[in-house]
Amino acid sequence: MSVLSKCTQKIWLTPFWVQKMSAMLESPHTHAEGMCLLTSVLVRAQLISQELIESFSQWLDCPSANLQLTAMAFFAELMKDPPIEGRNVLKILSVFTEKAQHRSSTIRQMAARALGNAVSSVPVEVQKHRRPVVQVLQQSLADTACPEVVAESMVALAELVRVLQAVNLGSAFEDIARSTKMFFESELEYLRYSAFRLYSVLASSASVKRSFFAGEVAEIWVSLLLHLRDPDFAVASMCKITFSHCAPFMGLSRAQEIIDLSMRLGANELQYEVCSHLARYAPAMLERLRTIARRGCLENGQRLHTSAVEILDDILARRRRRN
Repeated sequence: MSVLSKCTQKIWLTPFWVQKMSAMLESPHTHAEGMCLLTSVLVRAQLISQELIESFSQWLDCPSANLQLTAMAFFAELMKDPPIEGRNVLKILSVFTEKAQHRSSTIRQMAARALGNAVSSVPVEVQKHRRPVVQVLQQSLADTACPEVVAESMVALAELVRVLQAVNLGSAFEDIARSTKMFFESELEYLRYSAFRLYSVLASSASVKRSFFAGEVAEIWVSLLLHLRDPDFAVASMCKITFSHCAPFMGLSRAQEIIDLSMRLGANELQYEVCSHLARYAPAMLERLRTIARRGCLENGQRLHTSAVEILDDILARRRRRN
């Protein structure tokens, strides 16, 4: 409340926003997000002091899980632009990797967010500390009982892959790719979005892993094609970006045509043109589409999302009418 009272002295901070933050901070379900919002206000109001950082640092090791969560949310947001000396960054990165294994799922989520923001703001320090960072984020992808942790970890990994590139990730690149594709058919929109976002970055940096990544794309290109019309607009938009980045790995002749089409066409038209392209240059792939439509499973045995099955039936029916 003391911190909030300082914020209210700023004319640009409307009472409505203060009330929203207060309500979020008071609810156990939204406290972490409320703390992130409050921290962003503190940063904009230039109210982050060394004393404040030291106070929250002490809470990181407090026996109270509630105080640990508040501190983790504070640092997760602060790491977007950390006013912390270089020698202290590595120390706090160690704290984040430790908290990524905490018993509280919300603390694990904030730890993943903090690591993702740290990758963007202090990439040199993260590069020095990359092995434990990559390891804990990879482990978080198996935390399927807590989908928020998985989604946050995939967002963090997307930033990590973008900064470090495949050449600096070694075999972890392959493990991350295998884990990510298993979320394309999730019932949760935010998991599908995070998975496509991460896979897009993986595809963009996969030139040194071309043989491996081509094998992965062979298993999931149908899923990418279908989720161009995902019922969630944000997921569909991200899938379109991912599809264009993965097209060079699909083993098609004249693959650049597909990339160009993905830039110009909407989802429905793009899906039909891809099928027409397959009919001309890769009939075996078109036949695989029909096989998947009959059994409702991808090449790796993963069942298609319900809406994806309906879209696949629509694509093939449309093609039969045109023929």
